[in-house]
Amino acid sequence: MTSVNLLILVLAANPVKVNILSSHHLQEVGVSSESNESVLRAKGDHLYVNGKKSDTYHCKSGRFTLEWQDKSREYKGLLKAWAEDGRVVLVNTVGENDYVASVTGAEMVPGAGVEAMKAQAVLCRTYIYTAMQHYDEPWDLCDLTHCQSYRGLETVTEASRRAVEKTEGVLLAYHGEPCRIFYHSTSGGKTADAASIWPDEAQAYLLSVPDPCCATSPHYRWEFVASPADIARALDFPSIADVRVIENHPDGRVDKVGVRYLGESLLYDGWNFRMLVCQELGWNTLKSSWFTVERDGAAYVFHGKGLGHGVGLSQWGAAGMAEQGTGFEKILAHYYPGTEVKKW
Repeated sequence: MTSVNLLILVLAANPVKVNILSSHHLQEVGVSSESNESVLRAKGDHLYVNGKKSDTYHCKSGRFTLEWQDKSREYKGLLKAWAEDGRVVLVNTVGENDYVASVTGAEMVPGAGVEAMKAQAVLCRTYIYTAMQHYDEPWDLCDLTHCQSYRGLETVTEASRRAVEKTEGVLLAYHGEPCRIFYHSTSGGKTADAASIWPDEAQAYLLSVPDPCCATSPHYRWEFVASPADIARALDFPSIADVRVIENHPDGRVDKVGVRYLGESLLYDGWNFRMLVCQELGWNTLKSSWFTVERDGAAYVFHGKGLGHGVGLSQWGAAGMAEQGTGFEKILAHYYPGTEVKKW
């Protein structure tokens, strides 16, 4: 049996198909492996490989490097590519363990203890089993934080591989079924109830819990200053007269934001307000929907807590718990009440 056929058999057990580098909208990308070097170009819906038109491109060497815009990244597994709307679509088929090791290394706080890494590995693996059901595409997941951050071999470390090996086949379950997985950077002292952020995602195990161990995070407390023109631009108004928090959820996150425009008062959902501001002004502005706002002269000053949606495991909190000697099972049980780790 050839090494290529053996690789395909190994991947077939638990393969994950990941749409990679889609956010770069690549018109051209180089692919190199031990046996081949190619340049892929997209023209409309036509793919050209080293100048020759081709429906698709396949790299089956088991390990390859992509080069684009003076950047490069190495991946394990297989690669399939085609052209669509003037860009090269790249899909990496990778073994589950290799995928989880990469995501764990990318997602968890750098330097976190092994128990925090193991908790993250269990969540990454569980996410695969639930999120893959929601994609209606020729791939299972993307490589962005919209799914999970996946950067091939770039983020695989000895610690992330060890965490995957120590938790191999283990998922987080509730009443015997894999959980819907959400996690974030920093809660700000208390995680969010999923119902405060996405009412449709409310689950008995996605509740607000205390999170004192995230206090060492650089995002534990933050401040953001914006002009009225900044907020108006984010909300697509010519100008605004006032912004204020009207109501909070029991977990502290903002429920309603009031905006006064031309004498009319408009209400925004707190999470949606945060997303509108971040999409226009940058993702490091309103870091979460747990904030207050006050007028200071010609500016609005937002004082906030945490980074991200706040639902589920707090990565800085998990790192702090691991540092105190807490095992990964107890870390997960804390952030997802009523769940259990289960060999799948």
